[in-house]
Amino acid sequence: MTDCPSGADPQTCGADPKSCSGCGPGQHHEESGEKEITRTLKQIRHKILVMSGKGGVGKSSVAVSLALALARRGFKVGLMDVDLHGPNVLRMLGLKDPLDLMHAQFNLPPDLFDNLRVISIEALMKNREMAVIWRGPLKHQLIRQFLSEVQWGDLDYLVIDAPPGTGDEPMSVAQTIPEAHAFIVTTPQEISLADVRKSINFCQKINLDILGMVENMSGYRCPHCGEAIPLFKTGGAAKTAQAAKVPYLGALPFDPKVVEAADQGELMQLTEKDSPFFQGLRPIIDYLLEVLSPTAARVREPGVLKFALPVDDGKLAAKFGQAKHFALLTVKDGAIVDQETIPTPPHEPGGIPEWLEDLGVTHVIAAGLGEKAQGLIQHKDIQVIPGDAQETPENLVQTYLKDNPTPARQCAAP
Repeated sequence: MTDCPSGADPQTCGADPKSCSGCGPGQHHEESGEKEITRTLKQIRHKILVMSGKGGVGKSSVAVSLALALARRGFKVGLMDVDLHGPNVLRMLGLKDPLDLMHAQFNLPPDLFDNLRVISIEALMKNREMAVIWRGPLKHQLIRQFLSEVQWGDLDYLVIDAPPGTGDEPMSVAQTIPEAHAFIVTTPQEISLADVRKSINFCQKINLDILGMVENMSGYRCPHCGEAIPLFKTGGAAKTAQAAKVPYLGALPFDPKVVEAADQGELMQLTEKDSPFFQGLRPIIDYLLEVLSPTAARVREPGVLKFALPVDDGKLAAKFGQAKHFALLTVKDGAIVDQETIPTPPHEPGGIPEWLEDLGVTHVIAAGLGEKAQGLIQHKDIQVIPGDAQETPENLVQTYLKDNPTPARQCAAP
């Protein structure tokens, strides 16, 4: 990222002018394009908005731990801190100097380096102790910049740490990422539960899907005898979730090791075997993996092949990138059952492979397709087949089916 939307003096913004060229007086930035945001969101399978009704419930600790646990299981995870007035994510992880801010890449341990991306307003600040004094429009713009200017790449999960309450930041996330899922954190205290009911109501009013509710600081496990000692009365979160018809995901114990590790910037070093908190998080992660598959939702019907061919005047185009139309042919039981021709979308970096994936295409037949373009399409689990230019789509598909017959169905008769 190179620009900050503040349009304010660096002393007010708190951002480093070397990293944030937009903090000079009178400078303003145009809103990030919808196309860039749409492209980014298409590369991210699932978006999880971690929120709470009030502060002090350990929301950020849960968000960071959630991202760490998913990344350690081998998933590609992004962690986006939009708690702009109280950003703590980088401090909990002990991250200071970014290796590559454009790609949200910090110096991480080898087991996390390829699987975790992190971004926070703190990465742009010259002095992390200074307050960020921004109103709603600037917050909204920065969140959009986090999505449009950071090159997240393909992610299985994006975990978003929002500030407590139902203010500008969670509203901006809900507006910008309508497919996000809310993950609500509370404690057993009644005052916390009263506020979390407002968060549930907020999600319901703006049609934000609720994954479920977690009760944090649900008790303390004695380090000597292992007995659970309640810090507050128990069961309140489960009853609140039941009354609101929201899934109750479980309870997380108070763990002094997590508090100390977060304060020291060493949360990455804490392992599950050493932490009751991470042990309590494990079944919650299992639940999330069950309801949120890391695999992309494809519009593919089992046993059906869908061929896409770039065409000019009804024939296979000589150059893939110059075709104005695509022929789509659907094959079922070894026969072409449907055919249509549709306009090619605007050519943008990575746009055609994503478009083909959205259409549920399984095979592309093309001529004049470069090696890099083939790789981008194959990355979407789409097979690329060379074809002769000026041949009709029907003949090309029939030839492929003849050379690659599908297994015959066995007779169902006894």
